[in-house]
Amino acid sequence: MDKKTLLSTISSGFEQIGLPYDTEQNADFTVACEFLDAGWSTGKKKINYEASIFADENSGTVYMWELTKEKGSGFSFGGHSESTFQSGKTLFRKVKSVQYGPEGKAYEIDLNLGDIPKTVKDAAKSQGWKFKTVLKKQKACYPR
Repeated sequence: MDKKTLLSTISSGFEQIGLPYDTEQNADFTVACEFLDAGWSTGKKKINYEASIFADENSGTVYMWELTKEKGSGFSFGGHSESTFQSGKTLFRKVKSVQYGPEGKAYEIDLNLGDIPKTVKDAAKSQGWKFKTVLKKQKACYPR
């Protein structure tokens, strides 16, 4: 159960699906992205996605926390609407995002939000680690 190999496998998975991520002081990985709902044709629906991932060597478990917020406007809303939800598993839903590469070139990412936790879970299992989704962000961060 080598943590370095596990983290490398997760980062490779994120790069494969085109997901921008950070490695920071509070967790092994953090994700903060704004997507557009790919199936929303009568207006705009923005989806803010956040995740925190911590691989605990003591328990051999990868902890993952996710939060999805939606903000939409269009004909079916009759104005603006916003909702926030968090669940143990992110909905399988197609989203789009425009990202800019280091050379300043824009490229579009199409992905399924369910691919994000699946990438982490598959990496954990392939390296002999357990995977657990948590409802409190602190549980997916480094212990204090």
